[in-house]
Amino acid sequence: MAALITAADLSIDTTTDQGLFDWLLASLLFGRPVPQKAAARAFEKFREDGWDSPAHFTADDYHPLWHELWEGDYHRMSSVMSEELRGVMRALIADYDGSAARLVRTASTREEVSERLQRFKGVGPKTAEIFLREVPDALIGTS
Repeated sequence: MAALITAADLSIDTTTDQGLFDWLLASLLFGRPVPQKAAARAFEKFREDGWDSPAHFTADDYHPLWHELWEGDYHRMSSVMSEELRGVMRALIADYDGSAARLVRTASTREEVSERLQRFKGVGPKTAEIFLREVPDALIGTS
């Protein structure tokens, strides 16, 4: 079995607010049944094209998001993922002012972070596990 792709492999610093958002996005992509390399390419495509905040993902027209996923080689799940990403990002905005860092920092425990993530439609235990494996303990409960 191939080694897991980490936040560091994607040049993501999960100690920063932007890094937590980036890792959340990557975790959502990795959490679906697609090859890791395809998920990593899709993440890199988002980064290259400036999809760096939840607001980029919430447009009513999902076609640009679908196209971005397709261009990033996330073919198999592009339709499902475009809907899931829109929903998660809308919920992140509504519940945590668009901040993955707020989601993490206002939780008391890792379990609470996992529960919060799993309240988002389409996010299950595996995606929460992927996200949490790269979140430093020192960030949880710091707000």
